[in-house]
Amino acid sequence: MTSSLPADLTARLAALTPEARARLLARVRQQRRPQDRLTPGQLRLWDAHHDTGGRPVDVVCQAVQLTGARVDLDRLADRVRGFADAHDALRTTFETTDDGVRPVVHPTLPPALTRTRFADRASAHAAAKELAHQPFDLARGPLLRVVLAEGASAEEAWVLVVVHNLVFDAWSFELLLDELTRDEGSAPPAAIPFSRFAHEQAAWAASDAGQAAGRHWAAEVADAPAPLPTDRPRRTPSRRPGGRVTFTVPAAVAQGLAASARRAAATAYAAWLAVAWAALAEHGGTQDVLLGTFVAGRDRPGTEQSVGYLLNVLPVRLRDPGDGTHASRVRAVSTVTRAGLPHSAYPGELIDAPRRVPGTHPLFDAVFVFDNLGESTRTVQGAEVATADLDKDVARYDLTLAVYPDAEGASGWLEYDTDLYDPATAQRLAERFTALAEAAAQEADR
Repeated sequence: MTSSLPADLTARLAALTPEARARLLARVRQQRRPQDRLTPGQLRLWDAHHDTGGRPVDVVCQAVQLTGARVDLDRLADRVRGFADAHDALRTTFETTDDGVRPVVHPTLPPALTRTRFADRASAHAAAKELAHQPFDLARGPLLRVVLAEGASAEEAWVLVVVHNLVFDAWSFELLLDELTRDEGSAPPAAIPFSRFAHEQAAWAASDAGQAAGRHWAAEVADAPAPLPTDRPRRTPSRRPGGRVTFTVPAAVAQGLAASARRAAATAYAAWLAVAWAALAEHGGTQDVLLGTFVAGRDRPGTEQSVGYLLNVLPVRLRDPGDGTHASRVRAVSTVTRAGLPHSAYPGELIDAPRRVPGTHPLFDAVFVFDNLGESTRTVQGAEVATADLDKDVARYDLTLAVYPDAEGASGWLEYDTDLYDPATAQRLAERFTALAEAAAQEADR
């Protein structure tokens, strides 16, 4: 076989001693293109998968109900297959090598598609949870599972979506819904492959701007407060069993919080996070609260159409509530989050900080989620779309507080690790959150 290398380079390589050749190979492996390695976020998910013995924990589990029109499930199946073909993340598996783990993108990797029928909502939701509990083979795939089902009537259908977070996030689910609702004859939008995103993320993190971002976040988490108190000691590894306490907030309360945000020239997110801060400070006995928050990770042009795990988890350090009013908290939250905005592309897993919490994420025991991605109305083949993010009986963090605004106000849940917290503790914390939200709204009305 003829070498494609220049003759002088071939001669120089041949002249290397075995030791020098080994050192060169090690350097080449270290400098491998970033898309041949997991992103920092993916590596955290990989570690979590194995720390829990392969128990599916970081999994998207959504039940989509289609009502009001007859739906052609064959057409939906074609859309799902085309969606997987179009996005390299959904054609990816993961192999273990001497250098660690690396992603393998296949030319084609059909999703696991199943057809069935459901008699009611309860049976559809139960099927989705059962599918989410089935272990994933990360080396063989596929990591996308979809059930297409007829419903109780001719004008009802179901789409169950279960995907490992290694290749999918909440934004990606919205992109899948966009594909299912796309008009016939229209072309799907162009998207940056996830492998390109991974390459660009690694290059930016190593740049001067990325290093400055790393210093910003390291300063934010320096001398962090102790983790929140639990009913039982933390231990690692954990099975991460979870429970949820659900809650609703009336429209008047949500409107009051929105008004408080406008007065502070802040976002609704800041107003809700201020309430979460007050609740967690009360629970922990200190105003110095460090929690995680989700960032979409799609600030680069073109990434808004990319499928994969682009989600970033970054710290929010809240320390000075001023006079303790909700208005003061909103201003403080707005100041902190705006300061972090220029640095939001920096992978949270790379932040230089001592381990604070046992488990797969060393920084965060509590995470706040504010999700307004699904506010728009969609139809699939004339049928109205309703989605449900299902409780999988796992806890991604010790505590996760999620708020979903809607036309009626807001709904949400507090997810908690049942190895750490009693149901009564979680219930009290959720009730204090809603009570503090009501008090904040009343303050805004005065």
